[in-house]
Amino acid sequence: MNSATYDSNAMSNLWNYIQGLPLSSSDRRWLADRLIESTKEDENSIIAEARKAIEEMRRQSEENGNSEMTLDEINEEIRQVRLERK
Repeated sequence: MNSATYDSNAMSNLWNYIQGLPLSSSDRRWLADRLIESTKEDENSIIAEARKAIEEMRRQSEENGNSEMTLDEINEEIRQVRLERK
């Protein structure tokens, strides 16, 4: 079984389990808030890493006599940071 299928099955099983719990409306809201909060923390971490990587690339570019980064260079740096996070 490939990883994507396993992840999909695991998420489906988790969802079924959560639906089977006797959660009140406020319990569901609490759970949703925790999940959203952790996602925002991950996003903020990724953004911080991307900014750091872009700043490093800008510094290297300036050291090599270039004063600007191209859009392609910025996009490549962001792509690299995302790959490293996986």
